[in-house]
Amino acid sequence: MLSVLKPFSVLTLAAVSLASLVSACGGGGTPAGGAQEAPKEQGKAYLKEPVEITFYRPNTATTEEEFMKIMGDAVKAKFPNVTPKFIPYAKGTEFKDVIAAGEPLDIVFYSIGLITNMTDYDLQYDISGLMKTNKFDLSRLEQTQVEFMKNFSGGGMYGLPIFTTAEVLAYNKDIFDKFGVAYPKDGMTWDETYDLAKKLTRTDGGLQYYGFGMSASHMLNVNQLSAPFHDAQNKPLLTDDNFKKLIDNFARFYQLPGKDLSKELWSKQTSTLFTKDKTLAMYAYFNSTLNNDGNYDAVSLPYFKEAMGVGSQMYPTYATVASTSKHKEMAYEIVAYFTSDEFQTKFSKDGTGLTVLNDPEIRKTFAQSNPRYQGKNIKSFFPEKPAPITMKTKYSNIVSGKANTALQQVATGEKDAVTALREASEAAVKEIQAAQGK
Repeated sequence: MLSVLKPFSVLTLAAVSLASLVSACGGGGTPAGGAQEAPKEQGKAYLKEPVEITFYRPNTATTEEEFMKIMGDAVKAKFPNVTPKFIPYAKGTEFKDVIAAGEPLDIVFYSIGLITNMTDYDLQYDISGLMKTNKFDLSRLEQTQVEFMKNFSGGGMYGLPIFTTAEVLAYNKDIFDKFGVAYPKDGMTWDETYDLAKKLTRTDGGLQYYGFGMSASHMLNVNQLSAPFHDAQNKPLLTDDNFKKLIDNFARFYQLPGKDLSKELWSKQTSTLFTKDKTLAMYAYFNSTLNNDGNYDAVSLPYFKEAMGVGSQMYPTYATVASTSKHKEMAYEIVAYFTSDEFQTKFSKDGTGLTVLNDPEIRKTFAQSNPRYQGKNIKSFFPEKPAPITMKTKYSNIVSGKANTALQQVATGEKDAVTALREASEAAVKEIQAAQGK
């Protein structure tokens, strides 16, 4: 599914991909107002006992050296009794291999697109009791990410978001200047964006320019209408009205250059058109796309008229205490520390990901060490009102894939939206039933 960010990437070391540590100290949380307190070591002997804590981040190519620079060194400095151990994800250390080997995992990181791996491998552990004991203040965190985890955890909390990202509308200033078109603005509607795209979809000097492109799968997965792929019983919901609104809206942009070019536009790597070929004027994707050489900036993702002010769903990465951990209290302290003002500022400045805190001052610090982001409209990276995050199960990827196929069929003129979505829903039902029967 969405492998949108590589939070532990080169971007953090030099200042991407698509990723964008710290809480209050020993208490594991931050008191109201965000003030930091010194660790209350009385009654917490585990804060002094030497211990090795094993970290694992599935489905990313983070090296041990990168992990230490991004997280490990900070953990050691904050908790001198802790020796961090990181298991790099590679051939032989995929999730199934690590579980089969009986590795003593303590803290596991999951992007929301891979969150069901936690329950698939029975690694979930409810930290809500530890949060209550340590008076952790959840109100400091952006609430759609908190509510998703509460729902996923059946009312508990299997983990805390530590960094996140969201969709923006990136644009190439040079193309707008070339054709004398005014730049996009924050707060536009999709209809206004469509009008801009029409002006910029043209041929010039033998080159085909496209007004608008997007990563279709990501746009559907974090859609602004919070249209879920399925219900709690894993019944596909692709024939619901909101999905048709999504498909109709996005498909029309592909049809601007005509039927033949719509197929060509769909088949091309949209990010390449934007960052390498530089023939794409506007690109709806995560803010990491601005981490490239070019005359780029971004505005808020355009709004649906029936949901003004509502941006994309957030795409967080969560830190969790593994059920297999023999050091759950110490692991919790570290997870909570990752949400502190101190560590969130580090994550933000490095460009690891957007902060999960509501603090506007910390939000302003994003990627300050990366010159490619200097002068950019950082405010647009944070939706005015993030759409609620839709539910995730082990079957979400199946329905997501069928929805993406339906959008392609409509965008390229092969089928109408009603037919494409009905057939996608039927295909998803069959595939889910087959998977359940195994």
